[in-house]
Amino acid sequence: MELSLPDFDYERGQVGIETLVVFIAMVLVAAIAATVLINTTGFLQNKASATSHDSANQVSNQVNVISATGEVSGTNTINEVNLTVMQSPGADAIDLSGASVKWTGPDGAKTLTYAGDNESASATNAEFGVSKIKDNDSSIPVLNSRTDRMKINIALDQSGTTALKPLAPGEESTIQIVTQSGSQYTYVASVPQTLSSQDEGGAVSL
Repeated sequence: MELSLPDFDYERGQVGIETLVVFIAMVLVAAIAATVLINTTGFLQNKASATSHDSANQVSNQVNVISATGEVSGTNTINEVNLTVMQSPGADAIDLSGASVKWTGPDGAKTLTYAGDNESASATNAEFGVSKIKDNDSSIPVLNSRTDRMKINIALDQSGTTALKPLAPGEESTIQIVTQSGSQYTYVASVPQTLSSQDEGGAVSL
């Protein structure tokens, strides 16, 4: 009677091949995982850099309001608001035609857009106008120098049918200027307690 002995060399060979296959699979998985990790890291770095740049623009590329005046109407109310603006320190060129102005007054809020080439705004069209005070290179409506001074004009609705109603003595309005980069500057315009001593068409500080 013959005894059949196991082929140990064959079995060892099989185990060796299986181990090699598993090892190669592990190497491939590790390589794929490393590639994904590198790509993800690069994406996050780029996103963080872009976010940081956007945040810096939002902080630095804003306008500063130097002063504000109101025009007195014949009914002793303010029917027009004018803001003198300039670049904030470190700001790039600011195109006011791409900005928006949010007016929040006693009678509600309204977002105003640039009135085109018109220096004067239309209350019924919810616009703001821009005119130059000092602009050596005629860049209006772009503030591209720290010496530039421009006036943002906000006309108030004499009919009193919109949120842009004239301001009475003692009233105030919050004016928020938002540039194309998303930076915001907020100014609170406060009307004096009395306007009775002012002539029609005269200007008062707000």
